[in-house]
Amino acid sequence: MLGGVRALTRATPARGVMRAETDDVAFRLLIALANVWDGVQRASIDTAQHGLHLTTNYLGGYVRISAGPSPTPKLIVEWNESNRHLRVIRCHSWPGFESTISQTISFVREEAKKKSILESIDWAFVDAVNEAAPSRRTVIAGAMDEQNQKIRSSGKKVPTRLN
Repeated sequence: MLGGVRALTRATPARGVMRAETDDVAFRLLIALANVWDGVQRASIDTAQHGLHLTTNYLGGYVRISAGPSPTPKLIVEWNESNRHLRVIRCHSWPGFESTISQTISFVREEAKKKSILESIDWAFVDAVNEAAPSRRTVIAGAMDEQNQKIRSSGKKVPTRLN
């Protein structure tokens, strides 16, 4: 069902550069994984062996997502699904971001299929690769490292996935 995910995540204009933007398919897949993270953990699916360290914290209406290739996160964002608002707290350079996300999603799907829970998590990944709906993005001062400084909060609405 998601055979095209790998191709879609490679089709972004700034290949290899992580973009904490909801119009980026790889980033939306990370958000989707965070949405089903509790179930993935209850099923004892360890994504760290495929290079993704992910934690989620629930903060009122927001979910804080901390992710990176090591226990020290390269990316920290807060996402509010109901009002479609993304706050970028930290966005540091992460070489191989797209391939890490693609490999991790494939691994999670394979393991979920073995444990007969694929149907309960696959909806999030399918939604993530669909055309995006508008959202609002705020970048906290100092969140971006030097390589990512050109990606700034513009206050404009950018597309993200459909509800």
